[in-house]
Amino acid sequence: METDKLIKLIDWAKENGTIINDSIEFKVDKSNGVYATLCNPDKIKRLNGEKLISVPSAILITKKLALESFDSKINDKTVPNPNALTQLYLCQLKFQIENQSQSLATKQAFFKTYLDLLPNSLNHPYFWPLDKLELLKKTDLYITVKHTLTSLFKEWSEILNVCDVKPYEKDENTINKLIGTELDLNEQETFKVVFQYIQDSVKLFLEDASAIHWNSFFAYLWSFCIFNSRAFPEIMLNSKDITNINQAFLMPIMDLLNHKNNTKVKWIFSEEDQKVDFFTNVENFTNKKENPNNELYNNYGDKSNEELLLGYGFVEESNNFDFCRLTLKLEDQLLKDAKFKQGIKLTDENLIAPGCVQFKLSMNESLPTSLLKLFGFLCKLKSEDKIPYRALLEGSDELRGILESKLNSIKELIKELKGADNVIQILKSYLVSQRRIMNQTMETLASKQKSIVKSVPQQNMISFKTIFKSDKMFANAMLLRFGVIKFEDLISKDVMNKALMLWIVRAANKDALPKKLEYTVPQFILVMFKEVADNIVVQKEDVMEYMSFYKELFPHLSQKLPEVFSKGEWGIKQFIIADTVIDRIVWIKKNNNEPIFLKQSFEDE
Repeated sequence: METDKLIKLIDWAKENGTIINDSIEFKVDKSNGVYATLCNPDKIKRLNGEKLISVPSAILITKKLALESFDSKINDKTVPNPNALTQLYLCQLKFQIENQSQSLATKQAFFKTYLDLLPNSLNHPYFWPLDKLELLKKTDLYITVKHTLTSLFKEWSEILNVCDVKPYEKDENTINKLIGTELDLNEQETFKVVFQYIQDSVKLFLEDASAIHWNSFFAYLWSFCIFNSRAFPEIMLNSKDITNINQAFLMPIMDLLNHKNNTKVKWIFSEEDQKVDFFTNVENFTNKKENPNNELYNNYGDKSNEELLLGYGFVEESNNFDFCRLTLKLEDQLLKDAKFKQGIKLTDENLIAPGCVQFKLSMNESLPTSLLKLFGFLCKLKSEDKIPYRALLEGSDELRGILESKLNSIKELIKELKGADNVIQILKSYLVSQRRIMNQTMETLASKQKSIVKSVPQQNMISFKTIFKSDKMFANAMLLRFGVIKFEDLISKDVMNKALMLWIVRAANKDALPKKLEYTVPQFILVMFKEVADNIVVQKEDVMEYMSFYKELFPHLSQKLPEVFSKGEWGIKQFIIADTVIDRIVWIKKNNNEPIFLKQSFEDE
């Protein structure tokens, strides 16, 4: 953006009633674009509480102007975006060069200095080359870009129809398969057509802005991005008549201030002066370490990097308002049961579509309680009314696996990014922030799992490793039958489940053993075995399922080691019961595959 255009804009704004404090200086450079600095150190100290910029309503671009330009009856029409009409009006102001009404031509002449300063080149991902955008295929941002473009295409078609305006003829020739149909960017050919169209239009725009037609989809996309990055909430002008808080307007001069999270600012509309006044605490900007250039910032709301990138074309490093999405596809009935039967707090923001649930992970809330409970619910047995500790721990393991996969995907994407151009640097910053959130989520999950384990009373939990070391006779039997020398061999030789079932049946038969056990079997294990035995109905299919396992071990074990495996009940039914006991009270720790016996207890007990 050239300095002379900036000077002309400031002169135009002042000529039309804008007041800019003389401590503010607007500058332009390649790295920051246009920005404002506080350049009078002596006066800065006295600025607190004073208005720094005052912009008259006469130079604002509002929906009222858009309604005046189009047929007023469209006020009764609705489109999803309350700014659709004003965005189309901006297309008119910027691009319509023929067949203008007298009033439109007058407004074009009035706003020309401002329109000339609006950038032709935007950093928003919609304008990126296809090869750069496809680097984001494994991220949430890629999905959001496609979803936004799909919605925007529909919105553009609707607002043209409402205003009785035909789309630009060449648009119909270029993307004629899409006009009047449901845009599906999941279809690769459609995706390529749309982005090639955008890239061709970008090139044309940079070469000759007059070649862009106001009723083209590209013009509307450009206008949409200008609004996203520069618009202010219109409710500040007229809180009584604004029915949609997202309705916005453009405010020259004020929109030159760069955005920064955490900046405390205040906009006040003066009814008497018909001006918008801008206030801030200037001490926020005089910290040389954090703000060496004394840049004056605005704040459109604390935003994530995704919002910043899609809305403004940049990201912030170490953005504490950033978030990472975790989207899961599950049966819709499962989600309804989780919400209504189990009482898990799943909001409309979570339940984004039938059978689809989404959570936002952030530095401030890296592990939502509802997310962990949902995974506990998914690991709950049908016979369990509530979520036991075992299910919570199993669920946390399952969640860890999903998070690890997502984190590894982010790390791989970072490695793939080569080059030093602006888009690559933006992508790296975006992904590094995503990695930061995922790392914290993993740490929080590990900490939460430890706290769950600690909350279980000692008498309600025992490790199978502890049992194995205490039961020398059983350990010796495992050596003779499976060649197991130490506990870890049960894992490496893949015989852990067989060992668990054998020991559980042995524990159930402890009173019939010729030699009393040298340790105490936890009572909750015996209680669970009896509960299952009293209620289980063994079907023929169950017997057939366990037959090969049983024949592999018996009668060989009872003949070879009668002191361990012959006294008491050792029929196939006992092993069916034992396997059910494992399902109910055994948690296999994912990090080391160690089985932990946990009493079937719950958080509120």
